Amino acid sequence: MAAYKRKLFHVWIYQFTIKAQVKMYFAIRLSFVLAVLFCLTGNGSARMLDADRNRLQQLQIRSQQSADANTQVDIAYEVIGIYDKYKGQGGSNVLREAQLNSQVNDFKRKTMVIDGVPAQGGVWGILGAIKKAADAVPDNVKKDAENLVKSSTKVLVRGIYDYLMGKMKQH
Repeated sequence: MAAYKRKLFHVWIYQFTIKAQVKMYFAIRLSFVLAVLFCLTGNGSARMLDADRNRLQQLQIRSQQSADANTQVDIAYEVIGIYDKYKGQGGSNVLREAQLNSQVNDFKRKTMVIDGVPAQGGVWGILGAIKKAADAVPDNVKKDAENLVKSSTKVLVRGIYDYLMGKMKQH
């Protein structure tokens, strides 16, 4: 009986060793695959971060140089798209993001864009005028509206730019 127990014990140890080796082999392979995926993903996000940082800088320069209200709106929407990718991520300033979200929502509400074209004939959506009535609006009011759009989009773009550039420096 003692020999049988000893043999049973040896079989159990052998099976345990085989199971442990299989588990170890699986764990090693899994950790290797995860390490490779981590490296690939980390490098890709760094490239994406650099690309977004460069694009933000280009858009900020274009925003400062452009005198066209519709171009300003297009730039603002592209900057908002980049902002949407990074808001709410780790290291975010919740209060500042709440302020920016409010500004973005207000901007979107006033300058609704459909298929890349501003609704209501461009900047006139801000004034609530329709395209047909644009001819009835005096030139000085049109000019004031364009200046309002340009200045408000520049402020929005600058605010998002400053926030994201500060956030991207942390990464």
